[in-house]
Amino acid sequence: MMKKIIGGCVALVVLGLTVGLLGKQYYAERYYYNTEFASVDISRLTQAEANDKIIESFSQQVINFNEADRQWEALTPNDLGLAIQAEEALALLMSQQHKQNWLLGALTDTPVDDDLQALISLDDARLQAVLEANNQANGPRSLPEDAKLRYSESQGYLIEAAQTGTQVDISSLKKQIIEAMVQQDTVDVSRAYLQPTITADDPTLVSELEQIQALTSMEITLTLAGYEEVITPEMIYSWLLLDEDGAYSFDEEMIYDYLGTLNDAYATYDDYRYFNSTLQGEIQLEPGTLGWSIDREVETQAILDDLEAGESVTREPAIVGIGYNGSLDDIGSSYIEVDMTYQMMYVYIDGVAVISTPIVTGQIGTNTVPGAYAVWNMETPSQLTGYNPRTEKEYVQPVDYWIAFDYTGQGVHDANWQPTFGGDAYLTNGSLGCINTPPEIMAQVFNYAYNGMPVLVFQ
Repeated sequence: MMKKIIGGCVALVVLGLTVGLLGKQYYAERYYYNTEFASVDISRLTQAEANDKIIESFSQQVINFNEADRQWEALTPNDLGLAIQAEEALALLMSQQHKQNWLLGALTDTPVDDDLQALISLDDARLQAVLEANNQANGPRSLPEDAKLRYSESQGYLIEAAQTGTQVDISSLKKQIIEAMVQQDTVDVSRAYLQPTITADDPTLVSELEQIQALTSMEITLTLAGYEEVITPEMIYSWLLLDEDGAYSFDEEMIYDYLGTLNDAYATYDDYRYFNSTLQGEIQLEPGTLGWSIDREVETQAILDDLEAGESVTREPAIVGIGYNGSLDDIGSSYIEVDMTYQMMYVYIDGVAVISTPIVTGQIGTNTVPGAYAVWNMETPSQLTGYNPRTEKEYVQPVDYWIAFDYTGQGVHDANWQPTFGGDAYLTNGSLGCINTPPEIMAQVFNYAYNGMPVLVFQ
């Protein structure tokens, strides 16, 4: 009995060894049972047989496409120039198989999903031709749109969400086709759409919106001639520009034009003025060098700087010209008054007439030009030069004091050559346009005068 048991065990061992040897020899050049490569069963096949089966399996497939609102024709892999290069991957799989016991391998599932994009390829030109044919049949495709800033009358500025569109990315479509072939599924074309590069949560876009919201909630208050003009958030909204990419800027021309309306309302440059004269009461002064306005170029940039800072501010605007004193009255209470009708000149300081003197103004033909002027240059002594149209000669005339008030050569100066002042002296001994003043008075006038002091000349 014992011999039978021993004999049976030996037989089993011999059988096991024989089966093991035969199995090892069988699977030396074949893949183990339950081995799949790219979803293709290659169990018990040689490497060459497995390669042929994989190519045949993929080549016989029908590729179906699914896309909303567009019709697709089913294709075969050959339509797309299918090429499979699986030899190296299959050889690697075989070498890895040899490292384990064939019996264990045969009893274990071995699915292999290598990088199929590297093993399976499609012809780009054929795939592009298929896309173009689809577009001709179904109409053009839309490009994706990035998220961007936009303005809504009901909501103000906001981020408009990105739009995917229907434009197809060839490389992504290839990936979807290969994936669908491996899984024997339908190609979802929408998964290959080009994606927008900027989404609603883009940090730069969010930051720009926050900045816009901040600056369009601020106010810029311009204190002008005793008044306040407020640049409101609504005005800032109206100046804001958004380009196609959602980047913002401000309409400088609109800001410039706005400052023009302020000049129309407040500026005194080149304006007629009413003035309460010493001898004639209220008269109208013609425009001259006296006057101010907002410097629109400089102030436009200043407003842009305020907007960039994003904080409310109260300030005076940039002013150009002469006579701005924080009020609409650019004459004030200190000025030189020249009354050509009465041939009199007065100097007022803080509302008090400190000088009253007869003068000689321009002779007919070289008349003194009336206007509201301002002192811009003072010299002591000085030398007057020019051309005398009456004598048709150049002249050089030294004086002790010179106060220039316009830019054509008119000024106030002493005139020791004048025999008399006031009355009708200007008719026969009138100046070339200047205000001839008695020498003994001119020194006092010079001491009271200063650059920017109004000089009011009227008939």
